[in-house]
Amino acid sequence: MIATHAGELDVLARRWDALAETTAAPPFLRSDWARAWWEAFGTGRLCILTDTADGELRGILPLRWIHRSLMPLANYHTPLFGFLALDATSAARLGRKTIELAPTRLSLMAVSPHDPGAVSCRAAAVAAGYAVDAKRSPAAPYVELNGSWEDYCSTLRRKLLTELRRRRRRLEEQGEIRLEVWDGTERLGQLLEEGFRVEDSGWKGERGSSILSRSSTRSFYIRIAEWAAAEGWLRLAFLRLDSTPLAFDFCFEHAGTHYLLKTGYDPGFSRYAPGMVMRYLMLERAFAVGLHTYDFLGEDYGWKREWTQLYQERLTLDMFSPSLRGRARRVKQVMVDAAETGTRRALRASLGDRGVNALKRVRAASRSLAKR
Repeated sequence: MIATHAGELDVLARRWDALAETTAAPPFLRSDWARAWWEAFGTGRLCILTDTADGELRGILPLRWIHRSLMPLANYHTPLFGFLALDATSAARLGRKTIELAPTRLSLMAVSPHDPGAVSCRAAAVAAGYAVDAKRSPAAPYVELNGSWEDYCSTLRRKLLTELRRRRRRLEEQGEIRLEVWDGTERLGQLLEEGFRVEDSGWKGERGSSILSRSSTRSFYIRIAEWAAAEGWLRLAFLRLDSTPLAFDFCFEHAGTHYLLKTGYDPGFSRYAPGMVMRYLMLERAFAVGLHTYDFLGEDYGWKREWTQLYQERLTLDMFSPSLRGRARRVKQVMVDAAETGTRRALRASLGDRGVNALKRVRAASRSLAKR
C-alpha cells in the first residue's frame, strides 16, 4: 500500500501507532510527529510506504514526491528518521520497495546506520545501478544514567564543576534561583510563548534558526507540544532568577529517555553561563527521577561533549538513478554540497577525478534537462 494524501495518513494513524507501541519506537517515528511535520513543512505529494501481512501493518516509511524525487518527511528539526518496522524482514521489504518506485533521486536523512531498512534500501539501490552518496556524522551525544549522580559527577572535568559552582553562587547573589519543569497540563500556551522568547533572544534568533524565526517552525513546535502533553511526554524546563527566565528547554521524556529537542538562554545573563547551569540541574534531575538515558539529540557540539563522550552516528543517504536525469541531479547536488563547504573535495569524493574533469559536459546536460 502507498498512501498519497493527508487523509490516508489519518486512516493509517491507529495501526501506525500500534506498531510504534509494539516496537517501542521513539516519538519521532510516530504518526503524530509525521502529521505535525507535514502540516508545518510539507511540500510535494505524500508517498507513505507500508508493508502488510494478513492485514497487519508490519512496516511504514513516510516519504514525499517532489517532481520525480522521493524525499523524507524530515528536515533540520528531525532528530531521527527511518523505517518503523516489526522486524528486519519487514524493514528490508520496505527498503526494496522504495527503489522499485524508480525515483530519479531517493534521499534519507537522520537515519541510524544500523537501520535494517536503510541497509536494504542502499543495497537495492546499488543493485539497480544507482549512485549512492553516504555521509556518516557523529550526532546525538547521550549520557547513560548508570550509578549515582555523584558517580557521574566524578567523571566530569573538575574545572567545569568548579566554574559552574562559582557561576551559580554569583547568580544566587542576585536573587532566588530555581529550576521549574512543567508537563504541559497547565498553562501550556503561556509557557510555550515564554520559552520561545528565551530561545529566540540569543544567536538563534539572530541567525534565523530559532522557533520564532518562521511561522511554520512555531506551528510545528506548538503542535508537537500539544501532542506530547496529551501523551504525558512533554517537559518544559525553565531556569529562573526570581520570576525572570534565564534558560529554557523543550524536551520529551519517553520510555526512560530524556530527549532535549530545543534549548536556549538569555544572552543578557551569559556571564553566569545559565545554559550550562541549567544542564547541570537537568542532568541531576534525570538521575533523581530514575531515567536511564539523557539524549542531547542534534549535532555534536562542543558544549555537549562537556557532559559525555558517548554519541550515536547519523547517516544521510542520497541515491541517484542511472538515468541521464539522475546523473544530472547528482551533479547538481554535489555542486551544492561543494559550495556549502567551500571546497572541491566534496566533488572529488563523490565523483572522482574523472567526474571532476567531465563536470563541464554534465553541467551542460543538467541545464538542458532543467529547461524541459
